[in-house]
Amino acid sequence: MTQGTPPLSRLPAGKQRQRRTNQRRWLNRLWSWLITLAGGSVILALFGIFVYLLTEVTPLFKPVSAQPIVVEHSPPAFDITPAPAPAAAATAAGFEVAFSLVEPLQGYLLLAASNGEACLWWQRQPEAGCLQRLSLTDRTVNLTTLRWLAGKQSIVSGDSSGQLKQWFFLPDEHGQLRISWIKPFARRNAAIVDIAPEQGRSGFAVLDAAGGVSLFYANLTKPLWQGQAAEYQRATRLQFSQRNEQLWLLGPGEPTALQLDNRHPEISWRTLFQKVWYEGWQQPEYVWQSSGGAELRQGKYSLVPLTIGTLKAAFYAMLVAVPLGILAALYTACFLSEPLRSRLSQLIELLALFPTVIIGFLAAIWLAPALEQHLLALLLFLLLLPLLVLALARLWPRLPKRWQQIPGSGWDLMLLAALLFVTAYLALLGGDTLQQQFFSGSFRFWLNEQGVSYQQRNALVVGLAMGFAVLPIIFSICYDVMSQVPRQLTLGASALGATHWQIVRRVIWPLSLPGVLAAVMLGLGRALGETMIILMATGNAPISNFNLFEGLRSLTATLTIELPEAAVDSSHYRMLFLVAILLFIFTFMANTLADLVRQRLKRNFQRLDT
Repeated sequence: MTQGTPPLSRLPAGKQRQRRTNQRRWLNRLWSWLITLAGGSVILALFGIFVYLLTEVTPLFKPVSAQPIVVEHSPPAFDITPAPAPAAAATAAGFEVAFSLVEPLQGYLLLAASNGEACLWWQRQPEAGCLQRLSLTDRTVNLTTLRWLAGKQSIVSGDSSGQLKQWFFLPDEHGQLRISWIKPFARRNAAIVDIAPEQGRSGFAVLDAAGGVSLFYANLTKPLWQGQAAEYQRATRLQFSQRNEQLWLLGPGEPTALQLDNRHPEISWRTLFQKVWYEGWQQPEYVWQSSGGAELRQGKYSLVPLTIGTLKAAFYAMLVAVPLGILAALYTACFLSEPLRSRLSQLIELLALFPTVIIGFLAAIWLAPALEQHLLALLLFLLLLPLLVLALARLWPRLPKRWQQIPGSGWDLMLLAALLFVTAYLALLGGDTLQQQFFSGSFRFWLNEQGVSYQQRNALVVGLAMGFAVLPIIFSICYDVMSQVPRQLTLGASALGATHWQIVRRVIWPLSLPGVLAAVMLGLGRALGETMIILMATGNAPISNFNLFEGLRSLTATLTIELPEAAVDSSHYRMLFLVAILLFIFTFMANTLADLVRQRLKRNFQRLDT
């Protein structure tokens, strides 16, 4: 053996091959275990995130509880005796006043008799007498209590039959306030003795003559909690502590107190997904208004506007990206020749490198004002482009033969680009002309006059900007899928006499359809999770409609805007975790469906290869 020559193995050739085979087998097993472990870790991480979100949301739906506690001192005294009604008001009412409530902003006075007859009197127009007469109870029962809720925008009345009713001060068509009946609450078992409003929020407690105590919230008709005990029958009045953590039952003898666990009364499945009639609103609405959680205000946490905003943005983005991405991939993969095909596909895929914050900035600063000024031109462009393309297709067979050899040489792209620019110029010119001649110089103002609300930062801007961001994903996946169709199938179809377009329709497109659907689902997941474009290119108004010309607010934008300002453990803070769960479900479903479709595509191709 010469110096420097590596020693030869003494094992026979068969044993060497066997050893290498065993090494490869164990190495493959090791990699398989590592990949399985990594996949399992990802699943466990997602499960852990979901469980953590659930633990933060669960307290929102925790049942209300009340436990008797030992009273060590008397509660602070609050004077709840109403001020006597002015003589002019009592005279105008024409009955013996048993209850009186003063509306603090405009000076309206509500006077009520024990039989339920009521009179609305205005201090600024005393000579007008009763502006409104109404009955707060049925004719056969008496009114036993009448109370303002916190904020003095809502009134709750109780009668001798145990019925509770809610009333709002709402303006009429002339702007004057009127008393409007809103809804009844669940009837109690005996006459209502007292109603105690909570401090700083729209909840209240009810005491009835049978010793029953109930907790209500203004948005819900059913009680949050109800209890009955013998010691409650001695009480004649209820009173909440300053932070609504205790409820005092006052009357002859020693007072009784209940320790309350009622931290999130404004949250229920009904308030999250159904219309609610809030104080000061003309009708029930879906409302997200987190600033309403301040003192003397109601937090409004309907998830419907945020869900509609998210789906609205994703829908219009997909409406732009899906046709352009699929058709561009089909044209590039099936009709362009190399090297133009590779260069064009790489150029479109490079668009995915654009930061979304830049796209959102350009959409807000440049695109939104441009669309506001040239909206009619855009609509004309969308109308003229298909017509001109169809006209060119009809004219093409009549052109000289040497001109018809252009496709595949790269000149067809230049021809289509020229057609695009000509269409844009004609649309811009025609839009400005029509706007001056028929729409008084502004198509936007004309839309507003027709009752169609137009906002500068709207869903149309978001759809175009977000469609531009989603398009590279859809194009890239569709192009790869169409390029991977087995070549023997296209050659076989060509050998049977099929034209190029027939091959695309009958062979390439059916085989690529599962992959195209996977691309669409991945693009949808990308659109559902987009944040910066929606944050910058919309007015972030939680609107519950699909109007193309109005703004929106998405789940992601709400998390970005409000999470840094939410107080820890508040209803607002935990509602944002519920928003995160909803977003998690949307994106998880979109990505899961995309992966299932991809697996089906893989099995189809494997059968074709065999």
